[in-house]
Amino acid sequence: MESSWSGDRLVGELVRRGIGGAGPWHSARRVAEDHLAEADGDVETAVRRLIGTHVRLAASSGLLTSLGGAATMVVTAPAGATGLYLVCTRLAAAIATVRGHDPADPVVRTAVLLAVLGSDGSELAERTGIDLQEISLLAGLRRLPSEVRAQLDRRIGYRLVSRAGRRGVLNLTKLIPVVAGPIGAGADGLAARTVATYADVTFWIRRPPAPYE
Repeated sequence: MESSWSGDRLVGELVRRGIGGAGPWHSARRVAEDHLAEADGDVETAVRRLIGTHVRLAASSGLLTSLGGAATMVVTAPAGATGLYLVCTRLAAAIATVRGHDPADPVVRTAVLLAVLGSDGSELAERTGIDLQEISLLAGLRRLPSEVRAQLDRRIGYRLVSRAGRRGVLNLTKLIPVVAGPIGAGADGLAARTVATYADVTFWIRRPPAPYE
């Protein structure tokens, strides 16, 4: 089992760089604003274009080189999986931003990371006590004490690290030109589209960001 430090570090780096940006890797807020501007303020068009942009990026065989050093910044996860996490984290956070949520809000950030986990994220939320049949994920997260939400963030980190380990062999084949091909690209593109689906449901209602701790 991975140490809590490795899980915490992965989550911290995804929040810092996947949402906040680093160098040429633009922040979720900037990407959201750019897509909104290109869509003349039309939210649904901006969301569709965000999804298309990030699915293509995830599926590209040039994913690692397009991210530069960002893809290998976390030593606790295989580079390919970490690069995909960055793409998916920014995608989910950008969708949240376009729909009127503040990516600096820690509740929104937790929801973004749960979206990156997909069905595993829903499972973790329910294990934490959020009944997704009765309440939205965001509303449920806002009802959690801050210390419980921090524990949830750590569990997300454990799950992400574990998944990265399972994906390692597949993603590392991308480093070998003869092996890199449609299987890995298709899997990563599908993963990004799945994250987009979860994010779009989570952040569907546009609303001004609520005050947060």
